[in-house]
Amino acid sequence: MFSSDAFGGRRVLVTGGGSGIGRATALLFAGAGAHVAVMGRRIETLEETAALAPARSLPIVPVVCDIRESDQVDDALDRIVADDALGGLGGLDILVNNAGGQFVAPAEQITAKGFRAVTRLNLEAVWYLTTQVAVRAFIPQNNGVVVSVTMTPHRGMPGMSHSSAARAGVESLMRTLAVEWGRYGIRCAAVAPGIVHTDAWERYGLDPAAVSTVIPVGRLQTADEVACAIAFVASPAGGYITGTTLTVDGGLDVSGPGALLGSAD
Repeated sequence: MFSSDAFGGRRVLVTGGGSGIGRATALLFAGAGAHVAVMGRRIETLEETAALAPARSLPIVPVVCDIRESDQVDDALDRIVADDALGGLGGLDILVNNAGGQFVAPAEQITAKGFRAVTRLNLEAVWYLTTQVAVRAFIPQNNGVVVSVTMTPHRGMPGMSHSSAARAGVESLMRTLAVEWGRYGIRCAAVAPGIVHTDAWERYGLDPAAVSTVIPVGRLQTADEVACAIAFVASPAGGYITGTTLTVDGGLDVSGPGALLGSAD
């Protein structure tokens, strides 16, 4: 999808890079010439991602960090923007906020602690990491791209009140930062996938064939397809995209009840 030098000379940080969308995104950027760092809590999965990098690419740098902890974020970013001779990337040009998570529960059964845990990971951590990357790299160099992964449908999602609120907050954050930081040459956007068939999704115990019946394109999404959308936004081809959300969900967001009722024929 992208040439081997499409992101040559670019330095990319992908959070949640040990699996799923994050891994697919890191491998795409690495295969297209970027120097990539993957951030996550488990060194084992990050090293697995690094081991999958194409032979022709620069080594993927694993960075262990819990993005919910500001002191860990600060230490990790200091290492990443350090000179590459010291094991860092020597700076950053693209940030992909992919790490996130939630559990399914009716709104009235979610505790205050549970709600805060989800919003802390999916919104607060995104805000802190993004602003610190901007301070350390993007603003001083007057250039940078932030792509944050959110989700669709944007309609009501039973059992997802906490995550829906957090992801909507991220989309609004991207709009605001795009306006505030445009003068620094920084673009900020969100990519909203639909139902992505990953190992994490498998843990919900749902039948992929049954779920596919409510998606207009008739199948679940792949992590590689999301990665391509992220890379497009971050590439020169997406150079005029900022302050918006690119929805890539196979039509799920606009399908309404039609997919359940079937065609008029």
